[in-house]
Amino acid sequence: MQTLPTLHNIKFYLIITLSLFLNACVVAPLEQDNINDPSLQKIHHAFAQTITNALNDPDEEWTSGWLGNMWVNFHEGKQRGLCYQWKYRIHAGVKDTVHAQGWQLTGIVINQGADGEHHAVIVYDPKQIKPEQLIGANSTQPVFVLDAWRRGQADIYRVSEWLKLARHNYVPAKLIEVN
Repeated sequence: MQTLPTLHNIKFYLIITLSLFLNACVVAPLEQDNINDPSLQKIHHAFAQTITNALNDPDEEWTSGWLGNMWVNFHEGKQRGLCYQWKYRIHAGVKDTVHAQGWQLTGIVINQGADGEHHAVIVYDPKQIKPEQLIGANSTQPVFVLDAWRRGQADIYRVSEWLKLARHNYVPAKLIEVN
């Protein structure tokens, strides 16, 4: 005789399946202790401070990730947290520090106009790499993506690693101006 699964077992398997799905092909951001470049350390500090300021802003309510997207899209008012909103906030918050370090920044988008469209900020040392080389930069070049959307934290990725985060690559990544 075959027994039916209990509600407890169904919940357990659902949680396991969901966690495996969410953790599949995970690319981890750089650990703060692994940021050796003094300029990038200062940029990371400004990035973290920008997120703290956003999360403590009484005029806006910031969220992150897919659940944050649902919250923002279904609630009106001061809800913020879509990837492009994070991009604008991060860009404004780190711009002065990036320029003080002699670095440059702009926006980056992957899958623009398609499923999985995602925006972030890209920072780089223009003395070591040209803007037209940013998207194809290798892991030794000073090109990093600042992406607070995923976890609401100061996550920094090498651009080559950040590009792997897209579920699908329908439209190649490209640089976009942030005003």
